[in-house]
Amino acid sequence: MTRAGNQSMVKKNNQKAIVKYLMENGAASRADLAKILEVSKPTISKNINELMEYGILIEEGKGDNELGKKSILVNFNKDHKYVLGIDISKRRFKIALGDLLCNIKHTLDIEYNHPDDIDCITYIEDFIHNNSINKSDIYCIGISYPGIISNGAFPNILSEKVNQIKLQRLTNAIDKVFDSKIIIKNDINLAIIGERIITGLMNINNHLYISVDVGIGAGLIIGGKLYEGDRNSAGEIGFTVPNIHVDGKYVNIEEVASKTGIIKIIKKDFNNITDSKLYKLCDGNMDNISINKLSQALKQKDVYCEGLMDRVSKYLGITIANITSLLDIENVVIGGDIPKLDESILIRINEVVSNLVPFHTSVDIAKAKNSSLVGAVKIAMEQTIKDILN
Repeated sequence: MTRAGNQSMVKKNNQKAIVKYLMENGAASRADLAKILEVSKPTISKNINELMEYGILIEEGKGDNELGKKSILVNFNKDHKYVLGIDISKRRFKIALGDLLCNIKHTLDIEYNHPDDIDCITYIEDFIHNNSINKSDIYCIGISYPGIISNGAFPNILSEKVNQIKLQRLTNAIDKVFDSKIIIKNDINLAIIGERIITGLMNINNHLYISVDVGIGAGLIIGGKLYEGDRNSAGEIGFTVPNIHVDGKYVNIEEVASKTGIIKIIKKDFNNITDSKLYKLCDGNMDNISINKLSQALKQKDVYCEGLMDRVSKYLGITIANITSLLDIENVVIGGDIPKLDESILIRINEVVSNLVPFHTSVDIAKAKNSSLVGAVKIAMEQTIKDILN
């Protein structure tokens, strides 16, 4: 009994090694695989034949042997199954169809004004139908969502960025329509995965991604893997405190550096900045305050706005310095709209980090578009591969 169990395990490990090699390196002959993986040719052939029966591997052309008969190449069948990535934000609903090598084949981006204005499941069904994919071929669906995800199943929302009921309705509808696994993860955790894939940074072992937008969140890669913490809530840096008011009140980074926090600060100061360009751009009306108006004022070198963004940069720099010093992270990317308001913001952040951290740490602007969507495809793909090989 033990021997049979061991044989089964050996076969499974051999098949995993074959698939892993082909996924990473592309097509190879049976002879080359036997040599590379140090397994006998009969064992390689037997395992390949079985994987081909399941549709996991396919034959793909012939090798370039100079002597004798050319060998038939085998390769991983990236179209054996498909996955969906879904990114839900306050005003947008994005879908991506991916293969098992995380290649994005098709995408759809929908804008809406209210969560109840859009029937997501109908869009998903139409999307896969229009791209000639059967529902049964969708093995796993990864969902990106701005909340703390409990056990990868359903979020515990600590903000009001997105209607939580919308996600519940969507997951319930998916369960009824698709025979597919569903994985839900925090949008920033998926953003760092997508950023690494799109910009070719997968070789970096330790990585910090910070999004400074309506709220502030972070994604952490430690040792090449996403770090989510004991309760799947790692990265909630919006609760970190870079400053303490003179009256002893603790003020977290989200209150002083997010879009929401910045707008509140401007409204509080508004009646005292009547000489500023921002005040004039808003026509003296507090209701006209917006991030767009702030951006315009910064371009006009408004003194008040430059001072405000100087403080924002300082607080972000302190927060980044604390995290990178603790975890020894050299590479930081920062996304969201706030860092893009003015090029001097990134310069100031790097100056603060450089002054506080005892070793070199680079902070760069995130470059990838749709990074959370790509991350959602990636986690769905990884789950599919894991299940196929087990």
